[in-house]
Order: sequence, then C-alpha cells, then structure tokens
Amino acid sequence: MTLEARERAEVAVEPALDVALVSIRKHYGDVVAVDGVDLEVLRGEFFTMLGPSGSGKTTTLRLIAGFERPDAGRIMLGGEDVAGRPPYERDVNTVFQDYALFPHMTVGENVAYGLKVKGVRKAERETRVTDALRTVRLEGYDARKPSQLSGGQRQRVALARAIVNHPRVLLLDEPLGALDLKLRQEMQTELKRIQQEVGITFVYVTHDQEEALTMSDRIAVFNHGRVEQVGTPVEVYEHPASEFVAGFVGVSNVLERGGRRFTIRPEKITLESGDGPRAPGYVTEAGVVREVIYVGSVTRHVVELESGGTLTVVRQNTEPGSAVDAQGQRVVLAWRPENTFTIASDKEVTE
Repeated sequence: MTLEARERAEVAVEPALDVALVSIRKHYGDVVAVDGVDLEVLRGEFFTMLGPSGSGKTTTLRLIAGFERPDAGRIMLGGEDVAGRPPYERDVNTVFQDYALFPHMTVGENVAYGLKVKGVRKAERETRVTDALRTVRLEGYDARKPSQLSGGQRQRVALARAIVNHPRVLLLDEPLGALDLKLRQEMQTELKRIQQEVGITFVYVTHDQEEALTMSDRIAVFNHGRVEQVGTPVEVYEHPASEFVAGFVGVSNVLERGGRRFTIRPEKITLESGDGPRAPGYVTEAGVVREVIYVGSVTRHVVELESGGTLTVVRQNTEPGSAVDAQGQRVVLAWRPENTFTIASDKEVTE
C-alpha cells in the first residue's frame, strides 16, 4: 500500500464528530460559568454531561443549542462552526424537564408542529408523526390532549416531537427530573432504546450519577465550569481521575498511605471480624466499626482505621446474619492492590 493510500485509509476510519467544543468560555458578570471547555461527541453517541448544580453542564448545553452565545471558543456541529448562528439555524432539537407541550393541541398536533412550521406536506407529516409515536410506544395516542397523559407519557410526547424532525443532535436537559423514582428508572431504559433505534446523537445533562452510568456511552464530569474527566461509565467509575470525580460518581473512599493518595470503592473491600484470617495477596487494615447502616439489599459499614482515616464498606445481605453488624466491633479490612487507583487532589487538578 502506498503512503497516499495508507493516509486515505487512516482518514476513513477516524470517527465522525457531531459536536466539538473548542476552548468554550462563558461568564455572567464576574461569574465564570464555563471555563475553557473542550469536548468531542461522536456521531450516534449517547453522551452525558454530569455534574452538580452550578458546575456548568446546563450552560454548556444551552451554548450548543444556541440559547446562549459563548464569550470565546468555537462550537462545531457536523464540522461547521455555529457559534454565531441562532437556534433555528442549528440542526439540533432540545427536550426540557417541563415537557413544554402545547396544552390546547392534541398529541399528534404537538408532534407535528415543527414539521408544519417547516412546511412539510400533510401526508408526510402524518406518516412521520405515526412513526415517531410508534418509536416512543404511544401509537394510537395522537388524538389525546397532554392533560390526559401521565408524566411519563408527556415526556415521551416531548421526545417524539424532538425526533420527528430528524435532527443531527438531540439535546436533553434533565428530562427525567420531574418523574418519580420508579418511572425515572423505566424511562432511562426507554431513552437508551429510543436512542439506539433512531440512531440520533444524544447529548444528555443530569446531576444523577445512576442515570449517567446506566445510559451513557461516555460521560463528561463537570466541576466549577471545567471538565474533570471524560470516559466510559466503567472508566469514570473504576478509574476516577480526581478526588472530586471519585466522590461525586458513586461512593468512594480516599486514603493516603506512604505519600500516595488513592481511591477504592466500598464494594471492593472485604470485611472480617478482628480475629479473622489475613488473606494472602491483599492489603489489610485493622479498625473499629463506628456506624452500621442497613439499606435493604446491602449493609453499609463505616470503619475507623487504626492507622488513621475511615473507610466505608458495602456488603451484600445475601444470608441472614452474614454481615458484621455491631458498632464498636474490631474488624480487618482487605482489598486487592489492583482495585486501588492513584488520584490527584482537587487542588492539584485546578492548579
């Protein structure tokens, strides 16, 4: 193969980007909401921006949508810089937490509204509306009003209205936040199914770690207007890049031993009574149980270590009486060295 042919082949296998943010910055007065964010979202990806309130994730989504203008940086959609374009000139749709449905219109009219504005002919509108409602499993609901639907059904209508236009990118701003826990969990599965079925790139904003881990192909963890880590759910959970990521994405323990600062997840630690055998090949620490929290399927133990610090340990309640459950009991904690990961402190990350 010639050098020219090899270069063409390498270009051909490069993943296509639907969204690319380059050094995006946005401030409101003295408050810096987005501080030099760089992100790349692959075509067909379910990409989640995760972080606490005020971390910059929603502002970043609004910048992609065109509802806000960046003070610096570039916003690339399909390879074109759209930072100066209004929302209606961007090939994106947005789904909000409050559904934003027209109460006086039927479900079918709500879903068809964008198509009608664009001048799509009636026959095609009806076909696409039917297809969209079938995708969100609301076929036959087109004559109902939003007031006749449950919260989960209204959210599905909002999704149908967004995907019926076949946008390049669908932006979702905490769309499940108003639903109760059980319905939210059901909709997480549905959203992932819909995304895979329609093949549209989803950019999802949430503060819920379980949502992010459950649905995403990749996650960007936001903190104080910056991205601290981007990776798959497994990478972000198992290999947190900073103390903030370790503490925010799930529950994690942070210890410092011998000048090394590391994290270990509670479920990776075994807990035995103080007289129990020491497991070969494991790191062990002795301590005293200071708190026992029963959470149904698991029991959470907070252990004060003799060498300083505390560790939280989670044990499955597989059998009656299988867990250590006495406060003040001496115990030995053990874990495999490969289950610990060196992390930077928050101070080191920001410097």
